[in-house]
Amino acid sequence: MTHPLVPEGFRPLDVRDDFVGLVGPLWYKVEGDKIRIGLPLEPRHGNPMGWAHGGLLVTVADMVMGVGSGHATGIRWPHPTVSLSTEFVRGAKLGQWLEGTARIARRTLNFCFCSCDLMCGAEIVLVASGVFKVPEIDKIPEAMRAKAVGKWE
Repeated sequence: MTHPLVPEGFRPLDVRDDFVGLVGPLWYKVEGDKIRIGLPLEPRHGNPMGWAHGGLLVTVADMVMGVGSGHATGIRWPHPTVSLSTEFVRGAKLGQWLEGTARIARRTLNFCFCSCDLMCGAEIVLVASGVFKVPEIDKIPEAMRAKAVGKWE
């Protein structure tokens, strides 16, 4: 089942995270070495002023960069957030599509250094940057390791 605000070609992002499940589902679309992550903004995402809640925007930015790190490393397993910095630019209107794509500035053996802009209605609503820990493949449970290695399609 798709949502009327979800653009063509996006698929539900399967994340096993109960907290993210409360705000999602998130949607994704792979375009080469980039992965676009989005969310249709519904009334349940609103604050008392009728705009998307700031905490929701930060959560989506965190997921955009975490999933983007996983896409860049080829490890579809959580890349824990080490640091996260955000700046609110403007309000995100409910009833619109919210989307971001991670930019990987640098990757080391242990960390991905990322940034992203969240867009809503062709406007930047939030800018973020963060550092994400690259998981050690041998610490992923063996039964899940084969599924966790490789990029999203």
